[in-house]
Amino acid sequence: MQEIKIADVIEKENDQSIEFRRGKVTVIQMPVEYINRMMKLTEHVHSVFKLESSVPVYERLTVKDHIKFYKKWNKSTLEVADMLNQYRLDTVSDTRLGKCEADTVQRLAYIQALMTGQNEVLAVNPLHNAGIENIKFFHKMLEHMKSAGKALIVITSSTEEAFVVSSNIARLGELGLKQVETEISEESDAQSSLNRIRAKSHDKTIFIDLEDIEYIESNEGKVYVNISREKFVIETTLAETEKKLGSHGFYRCHRSYIVNLDKVREIITWSKNTYSIVIENQEKTKIPLSRTKYNEIQKLLVL
Repeated sequence: MQEIKIADVIEKENDQSIEFRRGKVTVIQMPVEYINRMMKLTEHVHSVFKLESSVPVYERLTVKDHIKFYKKWNKSTLEVADMLNQYRLDTVSDTRLGKCEADTVQRLAYIQALMTGQNEVLAVNPLHNAGIENIKFFHKMLEHMKSAGKALIVITSSTEEAFVVSSNIARLGELGLKQVETEISEESDAQSSLNRIRAKSHDKTIFIDLEDIEYIESNEGKVYVNISREKFVIETTLAETEKKLGSHGFYRCHRSYIVNLDKVREIITWSKNTYSIVIENQEKTKIPLSRTKYNEIQKLLVL
C-alpha cells in the first residue's frame, strides 16, 4: 500500500499522506471517526496487517496452540518457545484462552503482529486498557518489528497513549496532519506564542495551534483546552486566557467557557433566557451561552 492519502481520511481536499516506512514507527493521534475511516480504507488491502488491542481467539485452544497456528499460517521463522518466553506466556502456555486474562490475549495480539507475513502494520489503539507490563511488551514488539524491517503506523484517539509509544507524534485533524511539538526554540518562541498555546499532556508540555481548539472551559479550579474529544490542562486562568485569545477569534460566551468562533455550528434557543452553542465536531458538543452574551455573539458570527 505504501501510503494512505489524508484527503480520503478527513474527506476534505489535502495533498498530504501517511507513509508506511520500512523499519520505522509513525505515531498519530486522531479522532475516532478518522480511525474508523483508516480501518475501512485498509480493510481489503492484503499488504496491511491490522493490530488491535486484542485478537479473535478460539477459547478451547491453548495459548501455545494459538502461537503455533500463527507460525504455521504465516510461515514465520520465529520460534513458538521463544515467543512464549519473551512475552512471559510460558506459565500459561497450556491454558485455554477461555480461562485467560485480557492481558494474555493482548500479548497474543502483539505476537500475531510479529509473526505476520505482511510488512506493513496498522496498529489501532494498541494500548487500550494495557497495563505497565503489556506496555513494555508492546515496546519490545516495536523493536522486533523495526529490526525485521516492518513498517508500523500507530493510530490512537488518545494523545497520552501516543506519547507512551513515542515522544515524536503527529495529530490528524480537519486541517490535516501536524507534528505535535513538545519543545520550542527561543528564536521561534515569540512567533509561536501568537498562534499557539502551551498545555499539559501527561508529563509533557505540548504546543497546540489555536485553530485546532474548539473551546476552553474552567472546571473545579482548572482550565482545559478541548480538541476532538480530548482535554488538556493549561496553567492559567480563564480571565488571562480570554485576554490573550480575544483578538484571535475567541469569545467568552459564559463565565466558565471561551469558544473558538470558527468552531461554532449554530446557536440553539431552548427558552426565553436559555441558550447553547453547538460546536462543529462529530458529537455536536453543546456549551452554555449566557443570556447577556446572546446578541453580541450573533453580531460577531456574521462579521
